[in-house]
Amino acid sequence: MNFQVRSPCVGDKFSSMHGQKGVVGFLESQENFPFTCQGIVPDIVINPHAFPTRQTPGQLLEAALGKGIALGGKIRYATPFTTATVEVISEQLHKLGFSRGGAESVLNGQTGKRMQQLIFAGPNFYQRLIHMAEDKVKFRNTGPVHPLTRQPVADRKRFGGVKFGEMERDCLLAHGAAANLHERLFTLSDFSEMRICQTCERGANVIMRPVSGGRKIRGPYCGFCKSSENIVKIAVPYGAKLLYQELFSMGICLKFQTEVC
Repeated sequence: MNFQVRSPCVGDKFSSMHGQKGVVGFLESQENFPFTCQGIVPDIVINPHAFPTRQTPGQLLEAALGKGIALGGKIRYATPFTTATVEVISEQLHKLGFSRGGAESVLNGQTGKRMQQLIFAGPNFYQRLIHMAEDKVKFRNTGPVHPLTRQPVADRKRFGGVKFGEMERDCLLAHGAAANLHERLFTLSDFSEMRICQTCERGANVIMRPVSGGRKIRGPYCGFCKSSENIVKIAVPYGAKLLYQELFSMGICLKFQTEVC
């Protein structure tokens, strides 16, 4: 049996006993962390937006009850058959000098000044999951693509591309990074070129066609207009080109309005 001792790093995954999982997004030294009036420095700072989405109020009750037990010096059992209600926990914290919600004043570790807002802190059991950044690190310059969509394959074992999903797209949209978004989803994904006939505004093909003198040349040709004139080349994702071809096979013809930039 082989084992390694690893320190938590950015990207490692943790979870509480209530299924409130999360990923380490930032590491900070202890002296820069906020601390309570008793000098207690928290080990983990959790984003409060995680609770409405995951709906894990049991973790808040665990922290509040554990805080009252640690300060009161009494052991309580929180089995499903006990009556440790929110009112009982709130009253216990209130008797110990805290607000009924368990929040307290904290001091900024960098400035030493008291923060204006109250912070809820309490003991929670957190466990480390097997999903670690050291095992999931992945990079790629060029590699195999899917034969149908011409987009990078998804499997890391096949040296696939790094996934850029809907949430990553939403983040770049919120930041207004249009050039970066264009690069991720188009230039580095399934860049392709398509010929458009400006006369009928339909897609043209690149074929071998006969010309005068008995020769054959390869070039763009519009099957609707029976001509190779007024055909321009545009850059589109190959997925859009594939959609156009699939719709065309079902009798749905799309038209492209092009203009010279």
